[in-house]
Amino acid sequence: MSDTSRPQSKNERLAIAAAIQHHLDAHGLARKDLIRDYLSKSTIDKLFQGEFSERTLTKIEAILKISLTSKPGEDDQAPGQFGGYTLQAVEYMQGDYLCVRPMFTHATNLSAYIIRIVWDRTVPSLCFEELSRPDFKYAQKGAVYVPFGTPFINLVSTHLGNLRTVLLSLPDRDGICRGLITTLSNPKGTMYTPVAAPIFLRRLGQGEQPELGFIAPEHKAYVDYLNLLASVVTDEYGRFVPAPTLPTDRRRVIAAVKP
Repeated sequence: MSDTSRPQSKNERLAIAAAIQHHLDAHGLARKDLIRDYLSKSTIDKLFQGEFSERTLTKIEAILKISLTSKPGEDDQAPGQFGGYTLQAVEYMQGDYLCVRPMFTHATNLSAYIIRIVWDRTVPSLCFEELSRPDFKYAQKGAVYVPFGTPFINLVSTHLGNLRTVLLSLPDRDGICRGLITTLSNPKGTMYTPVAAPIFLRRLGQGEQPELGFIAPEHKAYVDYLNLLASVVTDEYGRFVPAPTLPTDRRRVIAAVKP
């Protein structure tokens, strides 16, 4: 078959391009890592626009050592609104993770629990469930959204109109995801406050039993957990952007015109 032939439809080629991008993100690779003497930068650029031949695709499969042409079953591909990813592309994400974030009511303390990520064929997509939470009545579960072209995932849960989002980096080589959680805090009674906080997930090894529960500063796991949380901001996996402040002269003018 000639190098100019197009064996798939445009939508199929874009789905293949998305699968390649997910594979690169998952393994810490960039598009430039696909460039070879026999694969130019322009060919790679066109590949991610859904413009490639069967011959080019065969070369990519050989470089990445994966198969991209087999069609996934109906229960092996997530709906488009979830990112349209395939089970093959995200299978490595399945497992149990230690999840740590600050407590919303006592920010110096940390909350540590388990998040389990598995493929749910009834959706079909990756889904997550929170386990071993010390405040178990607030445990959540939901779907995993994997957007094309970004090294991040979204863990989204909904309940009675409320929505919570955990935006995380893809697992790195140490199995760590870093990011931000945005949700609604209910500190007491009928008081509700939108909150955002750093959060991390760390993949657990077989039989590993991490320290869970409410982690106070004197706890033996506190420093390690806090250092990982701090890396969310220091390593720029998330930012908290404050409102700008008025220059001093502008504040004086506003104060002067107040009745």
